Amino acid sequence: MLADILITLPIAGLFVLIALRCLEGWGLALPCSPGWEEPTGPQGPSAPSWKIFSLALALRGGMFLLGLGAVVLQSDQALSLSQAVESLCRWDSLHYKNLAELGYSGYMENGQHLFLVFYPGYVWLLRAVGLVLPHTYAAGIVLSSLCFAGGCVFLYKLCRLYAGHTVARDALLLLCFYPFSFFFGEPMTEGLFLLTTGGALYSAARGKWLPFALWGLAACLTRMTGLLVLVPGVWELLRPAQPLARPVGASLLRGGKALLRKLPLLLLLPLLGAGAYLLLNFLVDGDPFAFLTHQQHWYQGGMWISSVLRYVWKYLCSTWGTANSLALWLPTLALFLLSFALLLWGALRDRKTSPGLLAYGFCVVIANYSLSWLLSAGRYLSCAVPLFLLGARFLADKPNLRRAVLLGEAALLGICYFAHLSGAQIM
Repeated sequence: MLADILITLPIAGLFVLIALRCLEGWGLALPCSPGWEEPTGPQGPSAPSWKIFSLALALRGGMFLLGLGAVVLQSDQALSLSQAVESLCRWDSLHYKNLAELGYSGYMENGQHLFLVFYPGYVWLLRAVGLVLPHTYAAGIVLSSLCFAGGCVFLYKLCRLYAGHTVARDALLLLCFYPFSFFFGEPMTEGLFLLTTGGALYSAARGKWLPFALWGLAACLTRMTGLLVLVPGVWELLRPAQPLARPVGASLLRGGKALLRKLPLLLLLPLLGAGAYLLLNFLVDGDPFAFLTHQQHWYQGGMWISSVLRYVWKYLCSTWGTANSLALWLPTLALFLLSFALLLWGALRDRKTSPGLLAYGFCVVIANYSLSWLLSAGRYLSCAVPLFLLGARFLADKPNLRRAVLLGEAALLGICYFAHLSGAQIM
């Protein structure tokens, strides 16, 4: 009980700090606060979108070739190209492949539709790409790589909006060299989720509400946490109205009118995405919430974050010195501490990053660290866009540390990718 309190208090404190930043952005006057610096729009040099897309795609192609080389070198027999490609696709990739080929009704285990826990957006797109490229694993690699390249474009545009070209470039580098970024090239949802959430965040920042709603719909069809894009969406929607500025009565009225005008569009399409997933559960299993039952097979469910961090620490200590401690528990704990530190720095020191983005980053971290059996924290956080922006802003005036971080990331990326292909519990 005491441990839960001690863990929860700093998390609650960070929540309060970010909430105050959000309220301040809505016009609430706070004492001893320099205020948030609203972006004036993209300034200075800019990298063209086609160049970012091409370079990101080239990176994925390079990682693909390195992966092929790694699996061939590890094999004790000759591999065909098809076999080598299949060797690159591990863990959940198999389930996305089978869902694309067999459908949710046809892919069962022990007579149960256990794989309803996988959201349908990526599955449906993979099936569509499979019409052109019949090798499902290859189709998944192509689809994920293209989505990653598109997501990089949105990440750059979003970061440039708040921090300029240099920081936006560094945010891209931090993402590309992130030790778990190799998942963006596998048949999993990371690439698509980066694209859809990046598109939603950028559209919200520009006040483009129809694109925001469409990207939000796609994000909600890709993962449960896609709904979290509504947090920065609502914040950005109300920001121009300054609903907490003095006199509060008039400003609240302005905010209420703005909310009523845009809220149906803002919420309807993303919620329709979540509704489509519930409908899929109903059509396949006769229960719109069947996924809640099937989650038990995967030992998944909701758990307060303090309990999650306690069991991560427990397993780290009990497995110290083994492969699992390095592959699973140490990265999970280290990434939480790093994410918390970046968000805390952003809440206290960064006056340029949107409070809505800070709130989104906080929600993403808490949601991903509130799972009863957290095995893929590194993979999930690869799509936490605000963390890469905050990291780039923190390193902006620290050139030596910046170089060290990027080199360290690149080295860890190589180690993690090779370990993943060698069968380590990096999933």
